[in-house]
Amino acid sequence: MIRFLLLGTGSSDLSPSPWCACDYCARAREDSGEDQRGFSCALLYPDVLIDCPPDLPRSAVQWGVELYKVRHLLITHSHYDHFSPEVLLLRRSVHWARKGADDDSLLVPELIPLTVYGNSLVAEGCRTVLKEEGGRYDLKIEVRKVKRFEPVRLDERTVVHPLRAAHLGSEGEECFIYLIERDQWAILYATDTGWFPEETWDYLRQFRLDIAVVDATFGIGSATDDHLNVSEAIKLKNALLNNGLLKEEALFAVTHLSPHWTPSYRYLASALQADGVIVGKDGLWLTVGYRNLPSE
Repeated sequence: MIRFLLLGTGSSDLSPSPWCACDYCARAREDSGEDQRGFSCALLYPDVLIDCPPDLPRSAVQWGVELYKVRHLLITHSHYDHFSPEVLLLRRSVHWARKGADDDSLLVPELIPLTVYGNSLVAEGCRTVLKEEGGRYDLKIEVRKVKRFEPVRLDERTVVHPLRAAHLGSEGEECFIYLIERDQWAILYATDTGWFPEETWDYLRQFRLDIAVVDATFGIGSATDDHLNVSEAIKLKNALLNNGLLKEEALFAVTHLSPHWTPSYRYLASALQADGVIVGKDGLWLTVGYRNLPSE
């Protein structure tokens, strides 16, 4: 069994956008919480995190995620809503707590080593922050540059495949979507991308996916070259199925939803049910191998 948590499902706007007075944002402020979204990130339980947005610490507390168990951090690209390396400096608190413990009444375990994986811009940015802001402490963080279509083995159970995304990053950077193999399961996390490049489609042909989480930033609005909408996400799901890349019983969810073009969660979830599409919301668990259903 594997469990995959959609820890955050919002776009760079957040939901509601704090500066926006549109009807959708107003609704999100008033709802019961399903339309209130943090920045997009996800967790392959218990130890592989995808992206590190600025609100990660609060999201982790809200949804009961134990970040100290995470050993691998995969970064899709350097945009601030996906990569805020300053968050990693909070690991300093463990040093402060251990140093301040003058007796056995305060038992603070040592940090578990963490490896950060990303493109050259991410790797450089992460090393700079860790050196300038956290250089006095051993935060037990290793930074590793990865390249598209070059698999990386995380442990004896897990292999990660960085794939090319159709997304305009900073300074012409190469943005990734990630395919993760763990045991016999395969997960595709494809946020911040338009329609997949042909070379990504070609690479995917060697897999059959159990979970696919796909960008639908523009909701019922118009898709762009570097972000999908709901209808394009459905087309992508059908293309995966028609090419034998997505198992019939697989879970397919949309994420990275902007509030300005996205109807309410309850409306959209009902509308997409016939298409077999799960509407992502913060705190949603996707589980395969035990119950092939989303669970909260």
